[in-house]
Amino acid sequence: MQLQRHGLGLIAVLGLVACTGKPTVLHDKSMSPVTSYLGQVALPTGPVPGHPWAARACKPGVREADVLACVDGVAVTRAQFAAVQQDYPPDTPPRAIVQALVDEELLAHAAAKTLWGNWLQEPLHRLMVGRLLQELMEKKFGPGQITPDDIKAAWSKKAVRHTYDHPGVYAVTDAQIICCTGDVRQCADAPDAIKCIQEMEPTARALTAYLAENPPRTVREMHGRVGADPRFAKAAVVDLTFFYEPDKPYAEQKGYVLMVEPFTAATMQLKPGEIVKEPVRSPFGWHVIRLESAVAPSHKGVDDPDVLADLKKNLVPALRDEQVEKLAGELGKASGVELYLSGFDVP
Repeated sequence: MQLQRHGLGLIAVLGLVACTGKPTVLHDKSMSPVTSYLGQVALPTGPVPGHPWAARACKPGVREADVLACVDGVAVTRAQFAAVQQDYPPDTPPRAIVQALVDEELLAHAAAKTLWGNWLQEPLHRLMVGRLLQELMEKKFGPGQITPDDIKAAWSKKAVRHTYDHPGVYAVTDAQIICCTGDVRQCADAPDAIKCIQEMEPTARALTAYLAENPPRTVREMHGRVGADPRFAKAAVVDLTFFYEPDKPYAEQKGYVLMVEPFTAATMQLKPGEIVKEPVRSPFGWHVIRLESAVAPSHKGVDDPDVLADLKKNLVPALRDEQVEKLAGELGKASGVELYLSGFDVP
């Protein structure tokens, strides 16, 4: 059991070092604090090939005064022994402590053989890349490097403008019973649609009452409850997002996704999380609406200092990506990279 606990502790430490590159401390004193040497590992540059955590190398058959054991080329030293001795009971034989360090080293080697490919090597590899890019990019390429042309190009994109200049944004969940699809005017006058809407009114009211009795706490719950009840087999639950300017008449809403007027009017009466008390009739059928979220209108332009600062901040990742690609290209030319892609279907 003691061996297993040491081994698990070592694997945990290796994982933390690989992911963070920072010294790690074991607080469970039943384990020897191998972080006295593992914690110093930042990059895979140890003296023993295949064992980047190694602090010192050794040669089998060559005994050195401060080396207590040699495990496949990795030295267990007196310094390591001294660092962990205080964490064992006072009557623990020195030989047992050395054996524990050897056991941990053996487990580390086993972990490297079985997990190195996709568990340890890859995080260390990414750690090296991350540190290089942090040093070269984050300190040099920030909001101050965004030019007026960069801002102009970003603002020309509709999606970017709508982030800062938009009407109210309303996300709803609609338990709907649809009797007609297509053009709103055509549906409003279609005899079949009108007949269907009249016939489905009791079902729509029953659905509203059913949800009002125990209001669903989440969108997923609303989907599940409506779909599980056979009384509402003709109802479909869909998630919708639309735009609306609350301070403008419905007829003056332009340029955005807009729901039919009765649907919109009912939504404007709700607070996030609320469900309509009465089913809403539209030319398309019936709706039981739950408002999920509402974002207030914003009409700020690129001349607004807050917008400009936020836009620059959001453009920084794109600028860094551009510079990273440039750096990688330059390094590739200097390194003489060769690609062998005959086995792939590439352009």
